[in-house]
Amino acid sequence: MVDPQRKQALVVRKHGSATFIQPGGKIDANETAIEALRRELREEIGLEIREDEAVYLGHFTAPAVHETGFTVASEAFWIETDKPVCSASEIAEIQWIDPADAPNLPLAPLSKQFMALTVERLK
Repeated sequence: MVDPQRKQALVVRKHGSATFIQPGGKIDANETAIEALRRELREEIGLEIREDEAVYLGHFTAPAVHETGFTVASEAFWIETDKPVCSASEIAEIQWIDPADAPNLPLAPLSKQFMALTVERLK
């Protein structure tokens, strides 16, 4: 999720973690990736989006940040917004960051992949 005017990307940190990630989560049974995205954004940061506001970027994998030896798989979407967001109960912190600073930030490996892609798309 990016604010194209400010050229910043949104990341969140869950309670009990020092690592920032993109908002989102697991796809529930009988749920599409876009349905899961819309639900997770609503639950985690209070953001309502329409399906046509999310552009599918593809399937990505990376080492899991808190589960050594496991891989995280993600269906990634590009969302541009300047709507206000707020943290829900499982989110300890929300930050808008410059994606070019990602190598120096405590981001999950998957989030670092997304930030590299974000830098390219914001050029």
